[in-house]
Amino acid sequence: MIKILVNETELEVEETITISKLLTKIKSPTAGIAFAINNNIIAKEFWDSHNFNSNDQVLIIQATQGG
Repeated sequence: MIKILVNETELEVEETITISKLLTKIKSPTAGIAFAINNNIIAKEFWDSHNFNSNDQVLIIQATQGG
């Protein structure tokens, strides 16, 4: 298990967890979001293959409508 920081909340996850699996685990929507690890945006096409490292800082941003 490794520890990562998701939107400033520490989580302990399996070393082999992917972004897609993490989003399912935390019950996050997958549409209309941006996903960054250590300030680097990860394209959605890599969500099924990208793994995490210990102490990664994850930011999930939900798009909102407004005006």
